[in-house]
Amino acid sequence: MADFGAELRALVPVPEALLLPLDEMLARHPEQWLTSDQEKPNKFGAFRGSTLHIVFQYPLDLRSHEASAYNPLWDEWEAAIRPVIDHVTPWYGYRDGRTTRVMLARLLAGREITAHVDGAPAAEVPNKIHVPLVTHPEVRFFIGDGTYRLERGHAYEVNNRVRHSVRNDSDRDRIHLIFDYYDAERA
Repeated sequence: MADFGAELRALVPVPEALLLPLDEMLARHPEQWLTSDQEKPNKFGAFRGSTLHIVFQYPLDLRSHEASAYNPLWDEWEAAIRPVIDHVTPWYGYRDGRTTRVMLARLLAGREITAHVDGAPAAEVPNKIHVPLVTHPEVRFFIGDGTYRLERGHAYEVNNRVRHSVRNDSDRDRIHLIFDYYDAERA
């Protein structure tokens, strides 16, 4: 569940071999950030002016996580993203595990995502998983009373039902693969 009684938990290491195809896709398609961000289905105030997103899957209605749609970009990017998701999700042991949201999020250098709680009902059930692709020691994730540095080569679950924010005090953009994962059998 989204509220697992902690602020953040490390899930599993993610081998570099699984991250490299995503790095290659990002290098081949730098224009995708601006195009996709302008077309994204949901625009939240906490991200305004500080982030860019490439959204591959999204809930059709923010009142529920159970129905989602894929952006046509998914066909091109799935081969790079699916192995990462398939590597991380067995940790949960779900019998009918599904994603409801899949995206790349780019927090611009010197910017922040302001403090917020993911309040839409579609965010209440799924586990919010972050897999850092590009980061820096000066990128800090604040959740509840904790301050964290999420590192490349690891997957993390973020408790999105607790107030959280991110500050990028580095000179490079931070990029995470983020996906929401839930057990359809229990939903």
